Amino acid sequence: MLFAAGFERDALLAALGAFAVLYGEKRPYRVRWRVIALAAVVLIAAATIFGFLGDLAGAHPSTTASLIVVAGLVVWASASVFTVNAMRLGPPGPFFFVLTACISSVVTRHGVDVSDLVIATCAGAVGSLVVGMAPALWRPDGPETAATLAAIETIDAYLASNQSTDPAHRHGVAMSTLNAWTVLHDAAATDTPLAQRLWTSLHQFHVAPPGPLSPPMRRPSVRHRMAAARRKYSHAQVTTVRVAVTALAAGVASLAVGLSRPDWAILGTVLVLQLGPDRIRGVVRATHRLAGTVVGLVIYVGLHQLGLTTAWLIVVIAVLNVLIELTIVGNYGVAVSFITPLAMLMGTPDSDITIPVRDRFLETLLGVGLAVAALFWLLPHAHRHTWARADTDVLDHVDRLLDRSARAPVGSAPLLAIRRDLQWALLEAEMSATDSASDEPRWSAPRWPRHIRLCRVGYETLDWCHRTDQSSPIPADIRATLCTHRAAVHAPTEP
Repeated sequence: MLFAAGFERDALLAALGAFAVLYGEKRPYRVRWRVIALAAVVLIAAATIFGFLGDLAGAHPSTTASLIVVAGLVVWASASVFTVNAMRLGPPGPFFFVLTACISSVVTRHGVDVSDLVIATCAGAVGSLVVGMAPALWRPDGPETAATLAAIETIDAYLASNQSTDPAHRHGVAMSTLNAWTVLHDAAATDTPLAQRLWTSLHQFHVAPPGPLSPPMRRPSVRHRMAAARRKYSHAQVTTVRVAVTALAAGVASLAVGLSRPDWAILGTVLVLQLGPDRIRGVVRATHRLAGTVVGLVIYVGLHQLGLTTAWLIVVIAVLNVLIELTIVGNYGVAVSFITPLAMLMGTPDSDITIPVRDRFLETLLGVGLAVAALFWLLPHAHRHTWARADTDVLDHVDRLLDRSARAPVGSAPLLAIRRDLQWALLEAEMSATDSASDEPRWSAPRWPRHIRLCRVGYETLDWCHRTDQSSPIPADIRATLCTHRAAVHAPTEP
């Protein structure tokens, strides 16, 4: 539409708003439009703010102006990383919010009018909403069906493995079932035959007698999740500190050595660090970033040699957007090989691409290298505190549940809320423990048995909540046994 209206090169920038569709993936259509719309608002805000910053900096910015842009990008990246991790939103994470800010800060330096940039981003956002909601026309219950069937399949696999008591196996079941209930809640489908199938599977999993459907409550509130994230050494806080320090260092270092695009160095740090502090996964993401960048640059050079017209560029960018959506969750390396040429096509206006291609590689190498260094040397023992806090939260929720379940029915709203919070705490503890075991195996090894006992107590308590008639408290003898098991697990001490 923009191209037809005469906005030729600016029409390419519609891809910035089109990134919003990535955030609605696998969400039920009842809430998908809101998620896409919210992501679109953030992307439009990024385009507006950093479009103005780029315009003010000019085509040949001073050192001061460049530092202001870098500082703005660091603040934006840090806020995006903290929010996404605090809300536990998962892939694609904050990367595209930062990417949009970076591209916007560059294109307006090279002649794109800020108003045209914002209009193009808004147009892309509208398109993302249409595309994201279109499958509802032929399969309106697709997301909740897929999530529920995946959870049932996980439970069936667990039961077929001689009902292992390994907390790691129960963790997999917990993740899939919690995701299924969350999606069902979002779809307002907790009282459907589909939900009943999941409930029946959960009864088999918990060896519980059949009973009326009483699904867990929806995900914790925004206030609850943000409060947890603000605590010292939280997963979100540690991740944000590393991103802020490393992104600033990468941006300043890029300017100091005379490279042309410090935003690329910042993007490199964000991609590696954005979803958590785990060193192994971080190094894997770093490898994916470098390899994907190299492949993406080769693709970009090939596309540039074709001398594509604006109309064909629009088609190519649309195809790249589709490929990103198909690969972003499964493999970041493959996705980066498509993200790189898309970003280069949108943010590299010069006819001579030699320097941009060189700088893209060097700045990516700089950002990724600093990010990997941060994983090992910036807050190197933060995972110890994060793990201790997570395990303590599990025990606190177990205590609350055992105390309340002596008087209130396990299916009452207050008890369902505590059960939900305990389930989330168990998932958080498992993630923190896994990070510690990966980052520092020798330190983690002697603490792992206590963590296993703690998880067993948590899951055992949830089991009995399922086994008990939802209109009744946990029987006194069962509760006494659970309290005995709880007393045998001592709270961890922070290092």
